[in-house]
Amino acid sequence: MRLGIIAEGNADVAVIKAVLKALKGIDGSDVVQLRPREQYDETDLNELSFSNWNLVLQSCGDERLLQPFFDGLTEDALLVVQIDTAERGEAGYDIAEPLRTKGTDWREYCEQLHATVKQKIVEIVPEAYRDKVAYAIAIEETDAWLIPLFETSCKETAQYANPKEHLHYLINRIDGKKKK
Repeated sequence: MRLGIIAEGNADVAVIKAVLKALKGIDGSDVVQLRPREQYDETDLNELSFSNWNLVLQSCGDERLLQPFFDGLTEDALLVVQIDTAERGEAGYDIAEPLRTKGTDWREYCEQLHATVKQKIVEIVPEAYRDKVAYAIAIEETDAWLIPLFETSCKETAQYANPKEHLHYLINRIDGKKKK
């Protein structure tokens, strides 16, 4: 199976590749990084080869980006779209945040937020490719996916409203030898 990835950043791509390898045994040679581009030349450097949530959404609807990936493949292909929800309220992203209070069930919050973001992406992806998309929607940020590596008691990373800060806290607790 051939996998394409559209993500917010290279660190997000690295996490997705590691998850795919660990869970599905998918080798990196089967993965095509569509955004951000993995390789670039001097011309690309002048145009700043990077990504963010806005470019992820644009790329999901870019026929010129998707068609070459899907067309001409004799094997099955799947597009993995990674996007964080931390910036969901910004203009252009425009995702209404589900109510999140101290008494709110975080599972319900996550399910609602995931469904809303997924629907936005579904509406952007050209119809011909919609059934070939896997959604790597990070509740808050992809950094949250790493918390269980440092906090083995953590069963659900969505319980943290600020996962990046919590991850940094956990990493800073590690003594110098282990940190290296």
